[in-house]
Amino acid sequence: MTPLIKIGDVYLKREDQNLTGSAKDRSLELQIKNLVKNNYLSAVISSTGNAAISAQYFCHKHDINLTVFVSPHTDKSKLKLIANYIISNRPISDAFKYAKKNKSYLLRQSTDPTAFRGYSQITAEIIKQCPNVSSIFVPVGSGTTLLGIASKLPNVIPIFGVQPASHCPIASVFDHDFIPENTTITDALSVKLLPLKNRVIKSITNHSGQGIVVQNKQVLHSQQLLKSNNIFTSSEGALALAGLNKIKSQINIGNFPVIILTGTKR
Repeated sequence: MTPLIKIGDVYLKREDQNLTGSAKDRSLELQIKNLVKNNYLSAVISSTGNAAISAQYFCHKHDINLTVFVSPHTDKSKLKLIANYIISNRPISDAFKYAKKNKSYLLRQSTDPTAFRGYSQITAEIIKQCPNVSSIFVPVGSGTTLLGIASKLPNVIPIFGVQPASHCPIASVFDHDFIPENTTITDALSVKLLPLKNRVIKSITNHSGQGIVVQNKQVLHSQQLLKSNNIFTSSEGALALAGLNKIKSQINIGNFPVIILTGTKR
């Protein structure tokens, strides 16, 4: 169980305190146990960093050979932690082709039901740690994490999906109060292929939540706030906090809002 701490009026779910430093452990541990059960000897994944680091840890634990496809823009600090990677301009497509050609297990979270079960563990822990949780804020890339959390969350508890102003195909359906940007400091959320988009939008709507679009300067401000409280987390966690700060004066988020800090600072 990862810690739930309180800073001011906000609760922070420390998913950055997982074994490899990110929420990806929730899904990948179960996915890799599943591939072992099905007698796979190798796996392949496309990743912006954290998922590959997590997959590498659990694959090594079970003697599974792992191949990682990354884009040329992947953070170098994350690449240093990945042993066997291939740089590709089409990492998702190439990982799929590699899996088919080599009969490897494709660790694609958005198409694997096991991943959603893994992320649903976060909800169970939050409800145990904070029974009065009144809202949850999640940084969104593909939307897998949000869907997993929402799957076990009572509909009366709003869930909010937060995305950067440079890439917000889900959040912008709800939030039009932002200025588009060309760059982002939340590189882990720049997912181009979104097979779950409609499901994520429906889930947010069913929970009476909304999408929130955040500017870079708001993320930087939230990073400084976290840092001043000795919390050194990824920019994605700061993004979720910035989302809360953007709408807390407009919407009733209750007295027990929870921010998901999805990863450690690399």
